[in-house]
Amino acid sequence: MSSAAHAQDIFLARQPLLNRDQHLVAYELLFRSGNHDEARFSDGHAATATVISHAFSHLGIASALGLYRAFINVDKDFLHDDAILLMPPEKVVIEVLEGSLVTPDVVARCAALKEMGYTLALDDFSRVTDDYAPLLPLSTIIKVDITLVAPGDLPGLVAQLRPLVPQLLAEKVETSEDFQRCYELGFDLFQGYYFARPKIIAGRRLMPTQMTTLQLISMLARDAETKEIETTLKGDPALSVSMLRLVNSVAMGHRANISSMRQAVIILGRQQFSRWLQLLLYADTSDGGVSPLLIMAALRGRFAELIAERCCPGDARMKDSAYMVGILSLTPALLGQTMEAVLASLNLSLPIQDALLKQKGILGAILELFDLLESGAVPACQDCLQRLPQLDVEQLNICHAEALAWASQIELDRG
Repeated sequence: MSSAAHAQDIFLARQPLLNRDQHLVAYELLFRSGNHDEARFSDGHAATATVISHAFSHLGIASALGLYRAFINVDKDFLHDDAILLMPPEKVVIEVLEGSLVTPDVVARCAALKEMGYTLALDDFSRVTDDYAPLLPLSTIIKVDITLVAPGDLPGLVAQLRPLVPQLLAEKVETSEDFQRCYELGFDLFQGYYFARPKIIAGRRLMPTQMTTLQLISMLARDAETKEIETTLKGDPALSVSMLRLVNSVAMGHRANISSMRQAVIILGRQQFSRWLQLLLYADTSDGGVSPLLIMAALRGRFAELIAERCCPGDARMKDSAYMVGILSLTPALLGQTMEAVLASLNLSLPIQDALLKQKGILGAILELFDLLESGAVPACQDCLQRLPQLDVEQLNICHAEALAWASQIELDRG
């Protein structure tokens, strides 16, 4: 197999990185093989120059990142390869794996990359050793895999590392308890999906963002086209969910199966919708920050929509349903309710319900694919692709990059 063909068989996966204010600041990009027999990538080792070059030149990852940066693992070979310079310094954090041998050549190369403007991070730290002393003055970030450190040893390790570099990053933070512990220890950055884990809280209310609310009020005032209103709604997953709830609370004489945001706008009616938005504007007490969960839901929605376009070309209903499934898939974390409770109040079409509750059908396969990519179970993605007609790894990665770009633009619009 040629190196170019090999690059097209590598799945693009990602993990979010948040700061202490719980704002999304970066993604770690993971390039892994879906081949069950190929351990090099499925074990999460550093990507090759060919794969990275393909991602930045063909997939347009640099522009897709928007305001965010990409953390990327590199091995010794790629560290010395001129292809590393294809990655723009302002967009990339180069992770030097802890298992790499620190030689004078490695130190010299890291110094040269730092001089070129690249940010360096030392990855997978679980102990302090003299081996990495030459790289510490060149590094901005140390990543600590908290699963490799006994809970009782973590405070001491943090105390040792704190004076050595400007920032400490806690890796594999998967629960709110993990986050709270790492936050109290003074970590600066947090990697993992802890913010997307549902915490069921009775009566939790959804707070749509003020900027989207104002934008929609303005659009309604100038009698914008329904399609334009629908497009804006798609940019705010939280607002979309609130709207669906409201549609089902309006006395309409019948209950319709809602399968698109356009249908929801028409059923509700513009006057009632405008009044509701004005009330929500005053009720919104948020500080204007954008929730990482909202960005993740928007990314899922757009990702699902793009996949549906390729799997079912010309099927507008499937495309709309896919977007809705992507958005609603995170509502348990958003609302603090079970998925069953969320769906009970939304009156959605049966294929959407089956996808969200049972991962059935094409829509369910899309959700399963998201879960696999986000959990790092990449080899299983190859099996999941068999449920999605006309979609291969390369097309999936293109959809992923386009969805990243779309979600990043939402953040830019709000900033």
